[in-house]
Amino acid sequence: MRARMKIMTMGLLVGLCLLIATIQPALAQELAKDQTVFLGIEADDMRSIDPIAPVAAQDMVMRHHLYGALVRTPDGDCLGKREPDLATKWEISRDNLTWTFYLRKGVKWHWNYGEVTAEDVVYSLNRVKDSKFSAYRGSYVNFTAIKAIDKYTVQIVTAKPDPYLLSKVSNNLGGWIVCKSALEKAGKFDQGVSPVKEECIGTGPFKFVEYRSKDRVVLARNDDYWAGKPIVEKLVVKYIPDDGARELALLKGEIAACKSLNDSKWIANMRSKGLILDALGPADMDVIYFNTKMKPFDDKRVREAFAYAADKTSIRMLIPETRTYCTSPVPDGYPEHVETSWGKYNVRDVDLAKRLLAQAGYPDGIKVKLFMSTAFWYKDIMVLFQNQLKEAGIDLDMNFVAHAEYLTKVRQGVNPFVIWGIKYPTAIQWVRPYYHSDAIVGTPKGELNFMMYSNSKVDALIEEAETTLDDTKRMGLFAQIQRMIAQDFPSMPVVVMRSPRLRHPWLDLGYKPLNDIIWSYEIGVKTKVLKH
Repeated sequence: MRARMKIMTMGLLVGLCLLIATIQPALAQELAKDQTVFLGIEADDMRSIDPIAPVAAQDMVMRHHLYGALVRTPDGDCLGKREPDLATKWEISRDNLTWTFYLRKGVKWHWNYGEVTAEDVVYSLNRVKDSKFSAYRGSYVNFTAIKAIDKYTVQIVTAKPDPYLLSKVSNNLGGWIVCKSALEKAGKFDQGVSPVKEECIGTGPFKFVEYRSKDRVVLARNDDYWAGKPIVEKLVVKYIPDDGARELALLKGEIAACKSLNDSKWIANMRSKGLILDALGPADMDVIYFNTKMKPFDDKRVREAFAYAADKTSIRMLIPETRTYCTSPVPDGYPEHVETSWGKYNVRDVDLAKRLLAQAGYPDGIKVKLFMSTAFWYKDIMVLFQNQLKEAGIDLDMNFVAHAEYLTKVRQGVNPFVIWGIKYPTAIQWVRPYYHSDAIVGTPKGELNFMMYSNSKVDALIEEAETTLDDTKRMGLFAQIQRMIAQDFPSMPVVVMRSPRLRHPWLDLGYKPLNDIIWSYEIGVKTKVLKH
């Protein structure tokens, strides 16, 4: 009898343990009553909510949550395989020149603007291709026709095969779809000055509610989102340019997450307070692009002197856990990457820098006047470089301006050099917008060629690489491109970074963060705020 009672007791204990084990995760995952997420953005204001406008870090997070695209990448992995979004499927013709996309039926525009149709897609992609405001039109030059076959079918015809076409119509840079009727009602995008609702109609998981200048953008949950209603009810993008204010807001829980400062000690301190660090790819590579048509940087020896005088180790050691040296115009992590002569410029040599300046006709050094951004991600690097370059006789006279003004200035080609950092989901985006002569800023197809760089051989190799579907052949072409650019040296390596983010543990992303290009966190359908 006692044995039987003992067995029954043991069974009850086991059952109770199992019940507790079942309950505990449920308790741990209990939702907060207020499902509002505040994201802290290290900028003083919006630049433009228009998805075809030149990219600015503070704008990417809004575009990503407001707009949909024909295809998308998985939450938390912009390098992942493209998935259906507004298109449920697609196919390519035998000659690899015609892509047909079949749209998802019943997808609703925000704020009762009706159903998404092929007409909206054609309108949106033609804006990317043809608008003078488009920062991505150079990537669309291969598109010869974008047409609606019927209400739910779109065809894109290319002049040459395009192995990167899906990346151009995805939720990365430029491929977002806008509402034709809403935008025509608004008249035109205002390029960032007090946007109205009609300018922000998309199909994404959140919809535009309010913009407060130099303060915030408020987005509300899209209950009609095709992939399911998000758990988060409101997303607030809060502009906090001051590092101290952003840190205080994070520690007080006024914001759920933000991009980390580039400081190892600061990160360690924040982690000690329970915050989670996510070091995200893909490679965010900072490069200095010299204006090769402007003295003194029209001389390669001066460009090399600059490179040898600047200490890249000091930049890398700001956060050694997430930073590495640049060794090629296409950063490591991409299949197309190869080592080039860029690697030698990662070793500082002040004496060699002085000799090169003297050989170029500047034995007494040079003084360089330029506009520079007040954004810390550029300012911190350039202030360090400023002191180091003086040792070699290079005097930087920097006029610091707001980041938005800096972006405008550099696109006007007024700077003798430009420091620029960004992330891309494909290797072609590291070469076509920067090193093809068609991409020179200020020209009809201008993109990001701040260097005024032009090499017909490089142009031809880029054009062949971006139309070659054979992977092995394309890799060989990329190797030639990178080595040729490194030899010409119109640009200087600075640093390759994985971007650190900090978030509270009560912000449950609902996915594993691996790679992103929005300089913040994606708030997905499964993202939730836990009770805290």
